[in-house]
Amino acid sequence: MKKILPLLVLAAVILTGCAKKTAPAGPAPAQKTEAINQVAVKDRPFVSLSPRADGKELTITVDRAKNAAKAEYEVEYNTSTIISGFFGTIDFNQESQPVVKKGLFGTCSKNVCRYDEGVSGGSLTLTFSGGDKPYVLKSDFNLQQMFDREGVFVSKDAKATLDVGKAGLPNNTFIIVSGTMGLPQDIDGQILAGPYSFLAATSPVLKSATVSIQFKDDLSGAKLVFWDGKALIELNSAVSNGALSAPVTALGTFVVVK
Repeated sequence: MKKILPLLVLAAVILTGCAKKTAPAGPAPAQKTEAINQVAVKDRPFVSLSPRADGKELTITVDRAKNAAKAEYEVEYNTSTIISGFFGTIDFNQESQPVVKKGLFGTCSKNVCRYDEGVSGGSLTLTFSGGDKPYVLKSDFNLQQMFDREGVFVSKDAKATLDVGKAGLPNNTFIIVSGTMGLPQDIDGQILAGPYSFLAATSPVLKSATVSIQFKDDLSGAKLVFWDGKALIELNSAVSNGALSAPVTALGTFVVVK
């Protein structure tokens, strides 16, 4: 499902189909009143966002969801002129985890697609139900292109940075920087910052790349842990100017623990 919100008149909402096959129009999800992000990180699902190679489509992957039979997802994203979005439903009784959903940054009708220009990022909201108690999680994301960023990719809250160098990736590479809500595996220790995910359509090898995550409190004894999609790896990190930094050779998810 598709929604478009003009920046100056947010009350005007337009819903259209948004998939390779046009979906029938329907009502937007009912407004939720549950508090957002009240579930402990260790009990949240691991949610990763990745772009299509041309940056025109978003892939949502939900894994390790607990205490829920159903989830409604809603994506809002910013373009150069409007706020747009799409939404859908996940049935965990019918769909095995990890569950993968896709949504276009644009609209399709009769096999003709029109893509939104200037998509820069947005947010994902997941509303879980069917368990002991409904809960809502929300995370922001940035969609950034190598050419525009000159190799420096930054999270929405400006706390996580990946610097691959000015020639570290092809200029047409798109990366989505997002919070993953939860963890890919259980991690010992206190979570100080993250998890933050840097993902592209493929998994390129990085040379001379550095990831840095800022944290306002004491970072002594903290460690930077990397998830490469298969295993958790402690990186050789160092503290400098209120940030924990480490060299990296691949895209993935990063979290600071102590």
